[in-house]
Amino acid sequence: MMAARLSRHRDAVAIFFVVIAVTGFNLWQHRGGPPPGYTEFNRYGFSFFYPDNCPLREAVVYPGTPSYSLGDLQGESSGASRNIIGIVWGAGQANSLKEFTGQIIDEARKNSEVTGVDEGEYVRLGGKQVYKRRFALSGGGVTVPGLMAGWESPEGRMFVLYNVRVGEDEAWLVNQMRAMLVSLETMPPAEPVELESYWPTDEWRYVKPEVTGLDGYILQRMVDEIMGSGLAVDGVLVVKDGYLVQEWYFNDYGNDVLHNVYSCTKSVVSTLVGIAIERGEIDGVDSLLLDLFPDISPEDMDPLKESITLGDMLMMSAGFDARDSWLYEWERLGDMHDADDAVQHVLDLPMAFEPGSRFEYTNGVSHLLSCLITERTGMSAAEYADEHLFGPLGITDYEWRTDDAGRNWGYSSLYMRPRDMAKIGYLFLNDGVWDGEQLVPESWVREATRHRIDANLRDGYGYQWWVDDDGFYLALGYMGQFIFVIPEHGIVAVFTGGTPETFDYTIELPERFIIPAAG
Repeated sequence: MMAARLSRHRDAVAIFFVVIAVTGFNLWQHRGGPPPGYTEFNRYGFSFFYPDNCPLREAVVYPGTPSYSLGDLQGESSGASRNIIGIVWGAGQANSLKEFTGQIIDEARKNSEVTGVDEGEYVRLGGKQVYKRRFALSGGGVTVPGLMAGWESPEGRMFVLYNVRVGEDEAWLVNQMRAMLVSLETMPPAEPVELESYWPTDEWRYVKPEVTGLDGYILQRMVDEIMGSGLAVDGVLVVKDGYLVQEWYFNDYGNDVLHNVYSCTKSVVSTLVGIAIERGEIDGVDSLLLDLFPDISPEDMDPLKESITLGDMLMMSAGFDARDSWLYEWERLGDMHDADDAVQHVLDLPMAFEPGSRFEYTNGVSHLLSCLITERTGMSAAEYADEHLFGPLGITDYEWRTDDAGRNWGYSSLYMRPRDMAKIGYLFLNDGVWDGEQLVPESWVREATRHRIDANLRDGYGYQWWVDDDGFYLALGYMGQFIFVIPEHGIVAVFTGGTPETFDYTIELPERFIIPAAG
């Protein structure tokens, strides 16, 4: 690619593009064939004219060989004032032209001194709307200006043309870039593009919705409605067949901003419990709660309390009279936060009903699950997740707040990027497997996400996951935080939000738009 080729010419800084007369550019506007001195390249679903004295070579940017979906070409002229032209194309490597050009610049920095990179801007050039970006290359005591232009084709691929030449100003570079863009033509694939199998540990790849069989028009209608709703939906991501097909952010949020996922935290903690059970660090779901915390004795040793099992806790049917949820306007939630020991506080709560007999959403019980991780492993829930869940998924940028004893809150207060929320959903969509490793037992995924007990916000509840009888399940949180997993269509959808009103609106969006987009 650009960086590898340029590194061989750092001392001479013999760099980019071919001298093309302005009159030659005028000829290119009539696409009957290349003007004298030029050759047409026509392969990989696109064509353009390039100078005869600048033969093209295929440089593999990523593992594999250049293809319709991914590759690059680079040409170098000979002589004292050598030039290089280049074109890189991809489908699914970036969410925006700015991001794609940034990836190319980052790759170039591995072998060359790249300076003067600007933020870029959208301009009309060569009859196309392009993302123009300036940069400079240094070597041998000389700094040479360069230019790149990114363009997205109708079939959804991104193309970046780059151009550097010693001794020329930006006007010259712009003129030559215009010439290349005028000659560039693309066409859809002759056969459907077969998506490469990969794992988004480092980052998600992107394709147009239509490539995965989704109706992009319906998904765009969803975005348009969100933008016009006046509600604080902060972000929406849709993953289909492992590829990100839609990603929008609003209200000054972005893909690198940590978001409080609120009660989606519960689903993460439940997953850690399942891992710990599989590893033999926590006894099974039939274990009695009081046996799991042998060093803490409740103030009121109620016979009902003695019968609470880990399964009851996971299903939100422990029976405590906690009154710490939205149903009671979080009347007693503050008591747990103010307590000297949150575990002791929850175990001291009076009982309201027989464990396992009905559903009662209880934040304190979810915090007990996080404390149980610490009790049984000697690690905080965050440390345990780093080793057994977050680390393998590539989740490194997060915040997880703790109680006064340093135990991560189990009911809320986990801050994540939406893209990492999607990784949790994708792990479950793949039955707990990630990159060939069974991170979460398949049986736990199945048991945690089935309708185990009738609930209220959705039809049923599993192990800290909500279940809809129409065939999907979800993690949900206050103010509109959601991780939807829709196995029938291979879809994971993530939403983040910022007001209580947003919750009721957002929870209906998958059934109104995303599932219909799948046909």
